[in-house]
Amino acid sequence: MILPMVCLPIIATGYVLKQYSAHVFLAEKRQHLNGVAALLVAHLEAQPQFGGWQTSTSTPDERNDKIISLNHELKFYTDTLAKSFPGVGVGYYHRELDAIITYGPSLQYTYTVGKPIPANHPGRQVLSSGLAKIEVGQQVRGYIMNAMRPLKIGGEVVGYVWANELIEDIDAQAAAMTRTLYLLTSLGLMLAGVLVYLVLSRLTRDVETIKQGLQRMTLDLNQSIEPMQGETGEIGTAINHMASALREARSMHHNILDSLADAVITLDLNSKITFINPPACALLGRRVGDLIGTPYAELFRSDQAFCSLLLDTLNTGQAHLGVELDYPLHERTVPVIASTSCLRTLRGQTIGAVAVIKDLTEKRALQTQIERAGRLAALGELASGIAHELRTPLTSIRGFVQYLKEGGSQAEWEEYGTIMIREIDRLNRIINQMLQFARPHPLNTGLLNANELVEETLLLINTIPSDKHVTLCFDLAPHLPPLQADGGQIKQVLLNLVVNAIQSMKEGQAGIITIKTFLSPSQMIGIEIADQGCGIAEAHLERIFDPFYSTKAEGTGLGLAVAKRIIEEHAGQLDVSSHLGKGTSITLLLPCAAASRE
Repeated sequence: MILPMVCLPIIATGYVLKQYSAHVFLAEKRQHLNGVAALLVAHLEAQPQFGGWQTSTSTPDERNDKIISLNHELKFYTDTLAKSFPGVGVGYYHRELDAIITYGPSLQYTYTVGKPIPANHPGRQVLSSGLAKIEVGQQVRGYIMNAMRPLKIGGEVVGYVWANELIEDIDAQAAAMTRTLYLLTSLGLMLAGVLVYLVLSRLTRDVETIKQGLQRMTLDLNQSIEPMQGETGEIGTAINHMASALREARSMHHNILDSLADAVITLDLNSKITFINPPACALLGRRVGDLIGTPYAELFRSDQAFCSLLLDTLNTGQAHLGVELDYPLHERTVPVIASTSCLRTLRGQTIGAVAVIKDLTEKRALQTQIERAGRLAALGELASGIAHELRTPLTSIRGFVQYLKEGGSQAEWEEYGTIMIREIDRLNRIINQMLQFARPHPLNTGLLNANELVEETLLLINTIPSDKHVTLCFDLAPHLPPLQADGGQIKQVLLNLVVNAIQSMKEGQAGIITIKTFLSPSQMIGIEIADQGCGIAEAHLERIFDPFYSTKAEGTGLGLAVAKRIIEEHAGQLDVSSHLGKGTSITLLLPCAAASRE
C-alpha cells in the first residue's frame, strides 16, 4: 500500500515536469531567438548606413552593387552570430532594396542574398506594422521558428532582422530533454522502492516498540518507551517527555486543587467520589481516605437539597451556577454557594461531574460591615450637609442679634429684623425639605390630567415674585391618557423645576422656558421643561440629585433630590440634559393610569 502511495507522486511529478518543461523549453527558445535578433538590431542601429540607400535605384546593376556593398560590411557579423549560436540562422532584409542583404551562416545561405521575400512572408507584416513577430512555419530556410524584429532609423522602418531555428532541431532537443526526464523518473521509482522497503522494516519494528510502551503507560505513567534511533526515536522521546509532563501536570493539578480555599468534589458516572480536596474534607468532617470511592449520596443524608444539586448535574447534564444553600453542621448552619458542572473528554463524552463549594460565612460578615460603614458614611454626609446649610443663616441671625443687643436704632431694628425673618424662613424651608426628604409622605393618588397639572402649576408660578424677564411657552399634546398620581406632589415637582429654570436665566437678559407634554414611545406621559439659562457643567450633572449638593449660592441642594424621590415613588423617570451656556432640559416620564393599575 505504501509503495503505490510513494510511486504515484513520483510518476505524477514526472508527467507534470514533462508538460511544464516542454512549455518552458518552447518559451525559452522563443526568448533565445528574440534575443539573438535583438543583438543584430543593436549592431545595425549603431551603423546607420545599413538603413541608407533611400534613393531609388536607377538600374539593376546599381541595386546589385548596393546589395553587395552592404553584404560585405554585414556578413562577418552575421556569421559570427550564427557561429556563437549553433543551429541559429540570422539575417537582414532591406526594405528599400527589397532584398535579403545577408543570411548567416553565409556558407549555407549565400544563395538567398539579393532575393526578395514572397508577398505572403510574415516579414512583410513586420515591415508594415513596425512590430516584432515570432512565427512558426515554412519559410525561406524551411520549416522553422523565426523571430523577426524591425530596424528603425530616425523613427522609420528601413528593414527587419531575423533569428531562426529549424523545427526538427528544436524537436530533437525537446525529445532529448524528455528522455532525460523519463530516465530520472525511472531512477526515482527504483530508489523509492528500495527506500520504502528499508524504512518500512525499521518503522514496523519501532512502531511495535512504541505500541508496547504506550500500553504500559496507560497503566502507569512512570513507565517509559525504550530509546530508539531516527525519527521514531524522537517520537518515543517526545512521548516519554509527554508522560513526564502529564505526571507533573497531574501533581500540579492536585496541588492547585488542594490549595484552593473552596471545596472541590468530583464524581464518576456511578456517583462515587473520585477526588476531594482538604477544604471539602474539612466541610464534611471526614478524611480523604474515607471519602474516595464513597457514594456521594451517603454523605448528605441530613440535607437532601444539598446532595441533589450535584447528582442532578450528573444525571441530566444541567449545570448549576452560584446556588446559595445552607449546609447544616453539628451545631450551626453554614451559608455556602455551590456550582456544579459535567466533566467531559475532548470528544464531549461525559465522564463525571464536579462541584465547587464556597463558604460564605466570612463574605457575609464582611458585607454586613460594609453596609454598616456605608450607612454611617451616609449619615455623616447627611449630618455634614445639614450643619453646613443651617450654620450660615444661624450665624447671620446671631450676628444681627448681637449687634442690636449692643444698641441699635429703630431703623436698624426694622432693617435687620427683615433680614433675620428672611433667614429664619430659610431655616424653616431647609428643615421642611429635609423632613420631606427623610420622611416622604404617602401618596394620595387619583386620576389626573397632565395638561391641567401644568396649567395649575403656572398659576402658582405667577404668584412668585421674580426680577427675571422670562417668557413661558407651552406645547401641550391633546388627548393624553390620564395619570394615576398624587397631584400635590407632582405640582410640587413641576413648581420646583420651573423655579430652577427661571433662576438659571442670566440677569437682565430675556429668556424662554418651554413646557411640553407628550406620549412617549414606551406609552408613558412625558413632561419636558427646557430653559435657555446658563446650563450645568458636565462635572456637576452626575451629582445634581445628591442631597445638599447645589450649584446655586443660596440653594439647599434638596429640591432636586426630593423631586427625584417623588417621581421614582410614582414608578417614573427623571432625566436631565444640559449644555453649558446653552440651557437645560429636564424630562419627567410618568406611567399612565392603566399601566399604574397593572
